[in-house]
Amino acid sequence: MKIANVIYEKELVNHTKVEYVNYYNQPMKYDDLDKSLPTLFVGWSFMKACNPENEIIQHADILKKKIITNELYWEFSFEESKASHVKGIETFVGLVPQFYFTPKYQYINLDPVFFQITEIEDLMAILPKEIDATYILKNEMMYVLKENKIWGINLKIYDFFKFNVTEIIEQINYRTAHTLNDIDGQMYLNQYKIFPNFQLLKRYMVVMMTK
Repeated sequence: MKIANVIYEKELVNHTKVEYVNYYNQPMKYDDLDKSLPTLFVGWSFMKACNPENEIIQHADILKKKIITNELYWEFSFEESKASHVKGIETFVGLVPQFYFTPKYQYINLDPVFFQITEIEDLMAILPKEIDATYILKNEMMYVLKENKIWGINLKIYDFFKFNVTEIIEQINYRTAHTLNDIDGQMYLNQYKIFPNFQLLKRYMVVMMTK
């Protein structure tokens, strides 16, 4: 899945393109792009020229690379600033998963102590009656997705408190339209190779693997 845009005019120096970014080597207006994807314009002058009627961009501060939080950023072209260009593009690409996922999904850690869960019925009462997708990582963690909410269930903690973990999994799967059982963690490792710096990768696997 593509989760970001990079708009540029001249070569991206010392940058290896990644598969989760749309690269556009042409002038494009920000207003014509999918604003749900974080976007980086490469080149201060180039960005201004692409968006002559966009007041936010025209009045952007050259000292601030962030124009709209989690949505719109800019970086110097190589000709404008060599050191900033290389580092800035790599930084943006590394932060893209955070920019894309964290504003879109609310994460809830279903800690049995915090939520005062003493029975499986208490847990099931909190979860939606119909679940879009569930991702199970090595029978240690479950991530439950319903629209824009993700619930995390640490199965090791529930096992510590003498819950029947097998029954928890069965009851949640019964409500789930699509279950991903990553028994050996290979699904996670495949995504980790793509997003090695995304510390919150596990909780968003349920989105990545089903969207």
